[in-house]
Amino acid sequence: MLTPVVFKAYDIRGIYGKDWDADGAAAIARAFVEKFAVKTVVLGFDMRATSIEIVAAVEKILVAAGVRIINIGQVTTPTLYFAVANYADREAGIMVTASHNPSEWNGMKFCLSEGSPVGENSGLLDIKEMALKGMFAESLISGSVEYADAIDPSLDYVTGLVHLNDAAPMNVVIDCGNGMEGATIQKLLQRVPAITAHVMFGDPDGTFPNHEANPLKESTLADLKKEVVARGAAFGVAFDGDGDRIGFVNEKGEMVGADILLALVSGELLKKHLGARILYDLRARSVVGRVIAAAGGIPGVCRVGHAFIKEQMRRENALFAGELSGHFYAKEFFSVESADYMFLLVVQLLQTEGKSLSELAAGLFEDAHSGEINYVVEDRAGAIKKIHEAYEARAQEVLQMDGLSFVMHDWWFNVRPSNTEPFLRLNMETRTSETLMKYLAEFESILNAPRALH
Repeated sequence: MLTPVVFKAYDIRGIYGKDWDADGAAAIARAFVEKFAVKTVVLGFDMRATSIEIVAAVEKILVAAGVRIINIGQVTTPTLYFAVANYADREAGIMVTASHNPSEWNGMKFCLSEGSPVGENSGLLDIKEMALKGMFAESLISGSVEYADAIDPSLDYVTGLVHLNDAAPMNVVIDCGNGMEGATIQKLLQRVPAITAHVMFGDPDGTFPNHEANPLKESTLADLKKEVVARGAAFGVAFDGDGDRIGFVNEKGEMVGADILLALVSGELLKKHLGARILYDLRARSVVGRVIAAAGGIPGVCRVGHAFIKEQMRRENALFAGELSGHFYAKEFFSVESADYMFLLVVQLLQTEGKSLSELAAGLFEDAHSGEINYVVEDRAGAIKKIHEAYEARAQEVLQMDGLSFVMHDWWFNVRPSNTEPFLRLNMETRTSETLMKYLAEFESILNAPRALH
């Protein structure tokens, strides 16, 4: 079973048993190796009950296709990227995961050598066409399956990228959300005596018995916030289901936006890499670019989505990048995500500055930002056209990098269609909360669509 709905802009994702099944996953994997003439694949998977079934089907079809498979077991997505990027003989990677989606979902992410992404602009549309047809070339040789550990080498590598003061351990709270970070977090902590941690929901469990593994949602951070305050921790972190996104809570139990964290960490990185280029997604607060420039960096705006950002990082030789979803990308980690690296960088930042997270972030909230607001819109193209007509004459600049961005004299907004849901997504920033409410009400009167419930 395989339906077109599972093919997203950056990966494969759908309800297992309804949108696709193990045979469908096998066809997609087979199309992937044929599209890119791949002979060696690193295969990893998350803790969902259906992941084992998918892995078995993928192994069977790829061995028949003459592919050498290196199965690295249950791992985070960054661990899989490391296993591909760090070894010259490993041409590509397949990660079986649906990230933070509910337990009935599953999915797949693909990468090529050095962790370079596969998305709709880099081969995924061809894979879609090939997989749906299900017609592949026969192989005259059989492949093989071998098993390898990637967790320990990956953690050795990432902990070697930071310089922490072990003499002054920092108390933090870590919420794994019953996702894949739980499989690695204790090994990480053993390598960093500078961190004293309380780990919450550390047992990988694809049913997500405690809460959704989505660090972008305030509701999923409720337990973490309480625990941080109760324990007097320096800060708290939450990981998503496959461990490639991370969210932060300061010592007061307040969520700190990913764009603010990007700005702060950029200042730390630029101390050693003056003049480096740092990218932030087009939804971020304007202050991010100003902070990067003031620290001696070259700020750049990027499109939303990991496949697009990784490609731009490589093209522009960027040092670091981040997006509001909690993905953070580092040149030192092969220009792919590493939530663990971002976690350690924040510890290093706080030790270096000798200030709390709330103190460091205090000066970065001068403007009023809406955060991302989702509207239920079936005809997204028609809605964007209507918005374009309403604001084009007023805007000083209209950008079309991802949806539409309208830059006014003292405020801006971006509106973009969701790649996975019937939503139109809005991000708006103005000088004051009063003007934010004014322009937001104006926008909603023009759009005339209800807000999504989540």
